[in-house]
Amino acid sequence: MSVRDAIIQKVNEEKLVSKQVTESSNLYTDLGFDSLSFAYLLIEIEETYSVAFDLTEIETCLEVGRLIALVEDKMRGCGKGDA
Repeated sequence: MSVRDAIIQKVNEEKLVSKQVTESSNLYTDLGFDSLSFAYLLIEIEETYSVAFDLTEIETCLEVGRLIALVEDKMRGCGKGDA
């Protein structure tokens, strides 16, 4: 499963509304995330892909596509798998 598909699946599991998840979906305004569900999602992603987010990165990845791109960039930077 690609990183994109896996992250979208994780978002689908955590979202609080019944909207379809797309790369342009905003986790808060479109999918009903709150700070706790967002933190939980990020922790799951960090553990799954052995990456770590810093505060400035977290502030920029409220959109699903940006979150996917950030994880893929981090994985490429660490030489982990093919994103």
